[in-house]
Amino acid sequence: MSPSRYLTRFVDSFYWKPFRALMPLQTFRYLACGGINWIVTTVCFWAAFNFLFVKQNVDLGFLVVASHTAALAVAWPISVGLGFWMQKNVSFQGSHLRGRTQLFRYFLSNLVAIVITWLLEKLFVEVCHIYPTVAFTIIYLTTAILGFLVQKHFTFRGASKEQ
Repeated sequence: MSPSRYLTRFVDSFYWKPFRALMPLQTFRYLACGGINWIVTTVCFWAAFNFLFVKQNVDLGFLVVASHTAALAVAWPISVGLGFWMQKNVSFQGSHLRGRTQLFRYFLSNLVAIVITWLLEKLFVEVCHIYPTVAFTIIYLTTAILGFLVQKHFTFRGASKEQ
């Protein structure tokens, strides 16, 4: 069995009656895959912030980057790669768009999300003095709502609602 089929079966095994009454299967799959991606991305962000950059600014010689921004730069490609694979193969299996079109659109939507994330991170961490991992979590959950709408109606357009 392929990894995508295994993950789909695993996610679907938690689609119990209370969830069936609240949301369609596609939305449940999106939330489950988003939750998995959030955990992986947050662990990567936390590890990079605390251990790779040791909470210290990163001097690139021509630019000094805040450690929370550097940690975001480490976590983002992992999030995009894992997120695209899960959304394409689990949440939005029925899309009739070509894979490269989906990837391009997913990348574009994630570029918008990373700009929003970076701006809000600057606000929350540097202005509001919220701890970076907490700020990252708040921002990630906020952009996930926008992400679902963009992915459903733009990136993976044409995927059936009930898969």
